[in-house]
Amino acid sequence: MGIKPAKIAFGLAAIAGIGAAFYGKITDSVPIMLGALALMAPLLAIKYLAGRKRPLPAPQPVREPVLPPAPDEVYLAHAALNDLDTGEAFATRINAIAPKAKLPLLGPTDLARLAAIIDARKRKQDSFRMAPPVALVRQARRGVDITRDGTSWLGGLPALGAQDWPRAPNGVPLHHLAQIDLGALPADHLPPEAPRAGSLCFFLGTAKANADRHKVLYVPQGIHSPTPLPRDMSALFEGPDWGYHITGHTIEDAPRAFPRWPVSCHPLPLNHDDGAAAMAQAFPDSKGGFLDADSYAKAAPALARAWLWDTAQRVVNSLVLAEEEIPKTIADGRKRVADFGERYAAELAFMIENEAAFRRYVQAARQWVAGRDPFTPMAPDDIALLETLFAQIKTPQNRLPSFALFYRYSRGHMNRLRDARNATLMTLARGEPAVYDLLPEVVKADLDTCRRMPSPGRWHQMFGLGTEVQSAVSDHAYDHLLLQVQSDPLMQWMWGDMGVIQFWISTDDLAARQWDRVMLTVESH
Repeated sequence: MGIKPAKIAFGLAAIAGIGAAFYGKITDSVPIMLGALALMAPLLAIKYLAGRKRPLPAPQPVREPVLPPAPDEVYLAHAALNDLDTGEAFATRINAIAPKAKLPLLGPTDLARLAAIIDARKRKQDSFRMAPPVALVRQARRGVDITRDGTSWLGGLPALGAQDWPRAPNGVPLHHLAQIDLGALPADHLPPEAPRAGSLCFFLGTAKANADRHKVLYVPQGIHSPTPLPRDMSALFEGPDWGYHITGHTIEDAPRAFPRWPVSCHPLPLNHDDGAAAMAQAFPDSKGGFLDADSYAKAAPALARAWLWDTAQRVVNSLVLAEEEIPKTIADGRKRVADFGERYAAELAFMIENEAAFRRYVQAARQWVAGRDPFTPMAPDDIALLETLFAQIKTPQNRLPSFALFYRYSRGHMNRLRDARNATLMTLARGEPAVYDLLPEVVKADLDTCRRMPSPGRWHQMFGLGTEVQSAVSDHAYDHLLLQVQSDPLMQWMWGDMGVIQFWISTDDLAARQWDRVMLTVESH
């Protein structure tokens, strides 16, 4: 079964030839014998040729692979690993190292260019002197009008003098983060190259279209009025994920500026651990910038439930966002059925059948809160009605279809009514004096004692060693930390997952007042 047909044919032809020759021998028939030999000759030739070993092909010369160009940083990294810390050492030795690292050899032009970079970095490293850090701590609220007090502050409106409000390349205004009075900082905590008077104003694009766009402006010393907010300022964190950052607002009434909060300056030792110990000693009870209404309910029972109309309005605003997203919610429901089968069919059918009913429910809720002063107390019946209203959009434990299907995937959804109560409490804490005065005394005391830093063990800062989250601090080891702002709930600052924003400047750029060359890093966990 496994013999090839050609071999079978060859064998049969050979047998026939031998048989014919043998028959010719017996019969003394010369013609038959010659015919048999004529048949056998080509067969023997074929057998001979088939049995010869074919010569091996001549070996081809081995070609070295052509390596693609490597990025500059790869050569610079190998230079650092091999202690080539001067341009001369790099130019002399890198091509001896390159083959082992599987890197192409460098020509004279690239050798000179990278050697110059190494020498420039070496000069930067040798000339850099880190200035001791200055912690920027939100001032206590008692006796302070945060809307106008202080010469250094976070958020709010800047005082730019004659300068225009900075904008991103697409023309959209950037949001103001901080204005720091350099004259209020201890002189021995400033780099020698830094100005000793005037202010630095820091701006950042928080909208999705301008993420990470930034600007630093220097304002000469003088008395300057607040610069008005541009009419076309976007909402904070405007973009696809907007509702997750700002609780209880529609896009129309969302804040366009961060709250203003004056800061005090606390000089720290250069050593980071000593600085952390100093901050722990100065603020021993620090718990961070988040307020939880339930934690005060024992001393202030009103906080155990919704208290002001602001809370109800936030819930209704989140319903408005859910109503606006109904087409997307139903489309997502159809996709779940298509992707995962009929187990989601009942939910989709409920949403299609009850869309009009949910819209009527949202409209009734809007009419209920319309015209209410957000900072007036709710009556007990209204508090109970709010709790009933929220129960209709809260996901039931049995997960039977309900209005929660329209709500739980929307941008502004709240998992608990407590989220809206906490948002109200935070609004009072950062509000103007008349609003702040509504806070119970227990909250005011806690705010001044325990809530002045963004989170335990973290603070806003100028100069010194920054908070290392990923690699920014190492990458900028020989740049000055011009400003560091942590995620801070009371400032409505949330950089990723409790991350940090850092502004960096080189010694040369600081000396030359090249504020346009300030670099920005944003890191989170």
